[in-house]
Amino acid sequence: MSKAKSRHPTLDLHGRKKDEVFDLVDRFVMKNQNKDKIRIMTGKGTGAVQSVVIDYLKKGHFPWEYETLPSGAKNTGCLIVFLD
Repeated sequence: MSKAKSRHPTLDLHGRKKDEVFDLVDRFVMKNQNKDKIRIMTGKGTGAVQSVVIDYLKKGHFPWEYETLPSGAKNTGCLIVFLD
């Protein structure tokens, strides 16, 4: 299975624990605040990691959407976050 290349900075949270996520996302957002979009790969799993990320984004008022694959389907394990 090949991974799609993204032109947006990407944070891969696969294998991370829920309690690690907030700080990782916060540092990543701050580091890339001059970008228009970033990509956060939460994976699907139990949904715990994604839940922390979405909560962070909501509290920070960052609009986001699920990544759209070339087929047009939504990749619910990957979030595109709009920073500008």
